[in-house]
Amino acid sequence: MQHHTLLKYCRIIINYSLLLLFLCSPRWCKAQVPAGEVNWPVFMARQNLKWDQLGKDYYSGIILGNGLLGTNIYKENDSLIRFDIGRTDVVDHREKLLPDVGKLYTQGRLPIGYFTLKTAGKITGAKMELDIYNATASGTVFTTQGTLNFTAFVASTQNVISIAIKATAKEQAGNWKWNPGKSISPRYFQSYPTDKPVNYPENPPVKMSSANGYTFCNQPLLNNGGYTTAYKILNHGQSQQLLVSVGYDGEGTADENKEAEYNLRKFENDKQSLVAHHNWWHQYYQKSFIALPDKRMENFYWIQLYKLASVTRADKPVADLMGPWTTATPWPAIWWNLNAQLTYSPIFTANHLELGESLFSSLNRNRQNLINNVPEKWRKDAAAIGRSSAYGLVSPISEAEISKGTFEPANLTWLLYYYYQYYTYSGDKQTLKTKIYPLLKRSANFLIHQLKPDDQGIYHFPMSHSPEYKNAEDANYTLASLSWALHTLIKVNDEQQLNDADAGKWKMVLKNLTPFPVGESGFLIGKDVPLNSSHRHYSHLLMIYPYNLINWDQPENRALISQSLKNWLSYKNALAGFSFTGAASIYAGTGNGDMAYKWLNELLDRFIQVNTLYRESGPVIETPLAAATSIQEMLLQSWGGKIRVFPAIPSNWQNVSFKQLLAEGAFLVSADRQNGHTQNIKITSLKGGGLTLATDMPKFTIHSNKRGKVDYQVQKTAEKTIIEVTKTVSGETIQFVSAGFEKKQAPYFPYTEYQNWFWGLNKK
Repeated sequence: MQHHTLLKYCRIIINYSLLLLFLCSPRWCKAQVPAGEVNWPVFMARQNLKWDQLGKDYYSGIILGNGLLGTNIYKENDSLIRFDIGRTDVVDHREKLLPDVGKLYTQGRLPIGYFTLKTAGKITGAKMELDIYNATASGTVFTTQGTLNFTAFVASTQNVISIAIKATAKEQAGNWKWNPGKSISPRYFQSYPTDKPVNYPENPPVKMSSANGYTFCNQPLLNNGGYTTAYKILNHGQSQQLLVSVGYDGEGTADENKEAEYNLRKFENDKQSLVAHHNWWHQYYQKSFIALPDKRMENFYWIQLYKLASVTRADKPVADLMGPWTTATPWPAIWWNLNAQLTYSPIFTANHLELGESLFSSLNRNRQNLINNVPEKWRKDAAAIGRSSAYGLVSPISEAEISKGTFEPANLTWLLYYYYQYYTYSGDKQTLKTKIYPLLKRSANFLIHQLKPDDQGIYHFPMSHSPEYKNAEDANYTLASLSWALHTLIKVNDEQQLNDADAGKWKMVLKNLTPFPVGESGFLIGKDVPLNSSHRHYSHLLMIYPYNLINWDQPENRALISQSLKNWLSYKNALAGFSFTGAASIYAGTGNGDMAYKWLNELLDRFIQVNTLYRESGPVIETPLAAATSIQEMLLQSWGGKIRVFPAIPSNWQNVSFKQLLAEGAFLVSADRQNGHTQNIKITSLKGGGLTLATDMPKFTIHSNKRGKVDYQVQKTAEKTIIEVTKTVSGETIQFVSAGFEKKQAPYFPYTEYQNWFWGLNKK
């Protein structure tokens, strides 16, 4: 890198330091982990991914993203380094041109393309890191002719990818080639789908052009829309910087070339782009904190937070199955019968409710499409969504599917469980009343419309599909979702004093709803349909998790939970990644940390790829993210009006710490476990209200930053100490601390498991 370039980066670092001083004033850092509690640069350096050779595909590459734009870096062969380019919202729009063809072909995600950098020599190795704290990849690629040093990032606040390369010895930095992707649904190229259309042309050929120093690759769509990859190469002697952006116009109403050029021009003129990029990620991570004695699992957790913000943001599209990284897949859409739900599941406890806005705003924006998804006769008061859709959430459930029982009626209800979670964690009553509650009513009504009473007046659900297994009457997937929805609607109506005219109907239906079908082996799929073969989905167990309608706090149900779990997991051959996260979460709900830990480790051992992505015929983003939720549930649970601290810690985890995890009731919770004992719990009330805490601390002192004396009651059980604080004040922090607590700056304890672990392609 030349002298003037180094000076430029020095100025950036100085300006960045000044900006941090401003941004980290108390006014701006209220939501951050308090200064002095974590040495963030030191701690986060332990979370980096490392490569000692270039990966060979999507699942071993280095992933970078900003919630919309992304790149994945690996080698195509021994002389080509590949940089995949992706943009999450670029989908086809030929549904009106081919009305009889399925949406996976007419509205599927489209591959953008990739750059290759040809090396002068043969690639012999590499030494690279993905620094997730700064969301930057850097390192050296070694060849028989020299080295290529590179630094790459996707600007967090701008839609530009920056890749800087410096060559040494006989290597060259200038052998770039742009390779446009084939503009057709990637599902079409998979060998096994039986739904391939006969007449399915590619979109028109790309149009290459250049202007103002930029190169444009415009890909027209058949509907007159299009997308453009624009790029510019800046030369600095032996070093180069490739800048890339993607513009998109799905409907033929804008200029995708201008969008991409504007992005690049703005980035070039913004001297603070790197400062803003680093600052965004630092602020993001510092909203919460966990430290585990298992380095592999701790690293994995933090990488999932990195991936979440790489895949989606508050103002970005709903997360699909790939995020901003594209590859061959039969699943170029959004799936609503598990995938979307699990993808967003970690945001609540992680104190990142803002990431859910991409999903929640989509539900509100596309409300009419959700209504139109149900048969016309029910549109006055119902809404639903089918198995998969593009970003418009158009996924109709036809009367023909309903009559055959081949539909999944509860997908929207399950999805709304997570929207309701937004309220329980934030206390946002306005959003609850105006957005969540009305949509939940419609979702419940779709299910209620189909109920049939028997001769005794007991309501039954007709034939429907339990996802990824079989059709059944009174399917537990459907009944559990309706039961949760009715309980929730009744609760909200009572607590918010809404005086809803439908409240009587809900209570009557709930009182007369048929019980969940149960057999000798535990919960059935549905009436007379046992689980007697391997089933990777836990669709029949939603009443246990995540709804907690049947839970471990009910002694009378413990045997049923155990038997159902045992039976489900006994059929092993079809179990997939999210089966292991479901098992871990259910075991965590029973307080069995060792079994939760066992199933998570089996997932990491068998299924998670070196860059922590996951595949089933194609990329499916949700499973690793769901595993992050399972880890959270070992540390903190807050369902049923009770905050449970360290509810399912493995017996070999002697030291564990977390800070500012979010709990239901809008409580920020921090806790420390030292030498096998909980020593410190600190809870900040964001909205006020009563507090019930379950802990294994036998003795403690209690302090408040708002008052001299805290009124509380203690109840001892065989397993826990239950502490009830009748009232908290908004902004109050209450600390429960034992005499043996040692306050230290994190990281303050050594790893005891996988001490030398780093994710990435390296010698573990």
